[in-house]
Amino acid sequence: MNAEIMNGNNPIGGGNGSGDGEIVILHLSDTHISAPGTNPSRPSPDYDSGLTMSRVMKRLEDSGLHPNLLVVSGDLCDAETGERARTAYRGIVASLRRLTAILGCPMACCMGNHDDREAFRSVILPACGSTGTAVPPIHGPRDDGSDAESAVDYSFTVPTSAGELRIVILDTSSPGSDRGDLDDTQLNWLKHLLKTCAPAGTILVMHHPPVHPWQFHARQWEMNPNCAATLGDMLSGTDVRVILCGHVHLDSAATFRGIPVSIAGAFSRNQDPLHPRELTYSWSDNPSMNIVMLSTIAHDRQAMIIPAMIAGFPVKDA
Repeated sequence: MNAEIMNGNNPIGGGNGSGDGEIVILHLSDTHISAPGTNPSRPSPDYDSGLTMSRVMKRLEDSGLHPNLLVVSGDLCDAETGERARTAYRGIVASLRRLTAILGCPMACCMGNHDDREAFRSVILPACGSTGTAVPPIHGPRDDGSDAESAVDYSFTVPTSAGELRIVILDTSSPGSDRGDLDDTQLNWLKHLLKTCAPAGTILVMHHPPVHPWQFHARQWEMNPNCAATLGDMLSGTDVRVILCGHVHLDSAATFRGIPVSIAGAFSRNQDPLHPRELTYSWSDNPSMNIVMLSTIAHDRQAMIIPAMIAGFPVKDA
């Protein structure tokens, strides 16, 4: 594979070359993959995320898409820890590396509330970034890696036909809790980073959406509202073009301080938006992802979020 393309510098601009300055991002989330054998946290799951991942990988391999970036916004493993988490992550990395080699793009992954920080840092992080070597991160508040349990935050740039695109990954996980949070170290790092604009703008990736989820019951697992408000103040007036999230298992689009938010569905089970909002209801066979297209038209930077349901293989024409 051409090294220029693998670094994200797709000479046809992403999206099969449909427009100069167009940037295409494939946004996956909540893959929830277990290691082989019985997962102590999920002894009797009602879903097969491994099968779903195989189906999604196949669909993307056959899609003919040439994106600039592949993003997985958290919960890569299914609440595994220690060596089981590392085993699950090795399988995920192998699948994603095969896929990105075919697509011709780098990848970025962020921590979710069901991920293991030490295992993520040792297995997932080295596969991320434009060069595939994000350890230590090109930019990060904890570059020395002295604390394996500290938040996994990093940033790198991807060359595109629209210029350098900055990718910022924030770890919103809070050990021992399903809710999202950010500490002062992370926020100060982000504030400093965003003082300088990137030529093609910035993509912010984090697991917890900064907006209320659709189901009322799911709000017990949302990002800390005070933290979200602080983040919103910080993002206002910056070059952040879109925020990529997951966590709520419901393919959605929103805005946050005027910034588009892509919330990708899960590979395990997803919410039913037509079920009573007072409850949280899931079913298994509706995996989905989002395609995010960034365009510049007449000096107007635009974002389009395209949900892609992966319920099976498409019906072939007769």
